[in-house]
Amino acid sequence: VPRIPVTIRKYSAVATPGGLSPFAAERLVAEEHAKSTAKTWKNITIYVCFPALLLGTANSYRIMKEHEAHKEHEHKDENHPLYQYQRIRTKPFPWGDGDKTLFHNPAVNK
Repeated sequence: VPRIPVTIRKYSAVATPGGLSPFAAERLVAEEHAKSTAKTWKNITIYVCFPALLLGTANSYRIMKEHEAHKEHEHKDENHPLYQYQRIRTKPFPWGDGDKTLFHNPAVNK
């Protein structure tokens, strides 16, 4: 059995100043880094992400309200022509009256 020199064996068993092995000291450094990084991302979430979500929601709500107000002024085209390529049915749908699609919307679909 080959013998390991004493200097190499002692190197792996020597503790760093403060009584910690090199692995434990590195692990403590990693834990401190993780704590500071977690605090940074928590602050980014609270002070950047949440306000951005609120501003985006408010902007979307404002745009939706403007669009609804604009739609009230539009006139409905009751004389919409039925083209030959529209509503081609080879057999009726199994729901409703058989002519309307599953997601038929009477306000939008003519």
